[in-house]
Amino acid sequence: MRKVLKNRYGLVRSGWIVFICMALFYALTGMASMLSVEILRKILIATGDINDTTGYMSSLALAIDDALPVALQILMEIVIILLSISVWKIMRYQWRDLGLRDFSKSFKKDGITGLLLGFGACTMIFLILIFTDNVRIDSVRPDSYSSLFWWIVALLLVGFGEELFCRGLLMSVLRRSNNIYLIMALPSVIFAGIHLFNPGVTAISIVNIILIGIVFSYSYYKSGNLWMCIGYHITWNIFQSVIYGMPVSGLNISSIMTSHYPAANLLNGGDFGIEGGILTTCVNVLLFLYLLYRYRTSTYEFLPDPHINFQGTSDTRKDY
Repeated sequence: MRKVLKNRYGLVRSGWIVFICMALFYALTGMASMLSVEILRKILIATGDINDTTGYMSSLALAIDDALPVALQILMEIVIILLSISVWKIMRYQWRDLGLRDFSKSFKKDGITGLLLGFGACTMIFLILIFTDNVRIDSVRPDSYSSLFWWIVALLLVGFGEELFCRGLLMSVLRRSNNIYLIMALPSVIFAGIHLFNPGVTAISIVNIILIGIVFSYSYYKSGNLWMCIGYHITWNIFQSVIYGMPVSGLNISSIMTSHYPAANLLNGGDFGIEGGILTTCVNVLLFLYLLYRYRTSTYEFLPDPHINFQGTSDTRKDY
């Protein structure tokens, strides 16, 4: 039984930790969302802003209902970030091994590049769709500036939180397996699984999310930091949705441009957005080729597990 739970160094096997992390992820995010909605509902019923019998909703209740999607998205990302940090502290890893080390140097080197790549990739696909009449711009008239602001905040947290959890935490935990293919593949599949129940999801969209997950994993594996992944993730989401008005992972949110797809197809990705199209597949492959070149001289050693020193003994030093 001990061998099932622990490896030869006496450390809990990475598979169990990943399982626990995922169980906590779904339990905490689900619980936070349901509790928030139920508490709000009871308050509004108590104040007379909602009447279940007549179906009445006051202007306040309608405003809260409109703001609920972005509020729940922000709440979920905060839960993910706090979960990642909490597990990290419990495991007593060194903070620099979470992928957020050396901000001033690493962000300038990789983070800004990631921001530019995410913007460039999304914009290139958008322009191709415009020129091929697979997306049409209806107007350039910003929605509520308040709504735009909060969706930008939400998408900033999405980029940071999902990369911290899927790459920073899960990839680092999987170091214990000493299997680089597993380290890169499993978090990428989990990353896709997080989007599995989004509106409009298709087989191609799941494949694309797994592919970009592997690209992000490779970046973290070769550089030791998450800033490239976080930067790309943030600008890809913001420009796709808030700026260009296309669905982002199946979600339609407040935007500056109002655009629509004349018909759903393999180029524009249909209801899921460009992440469900083959143009994104091509971009993911090109990005991976670029990273192969960019990190061709990288000397960063992702393995072995920082908890294990070169004498093969457990090392659980703190560095907070």
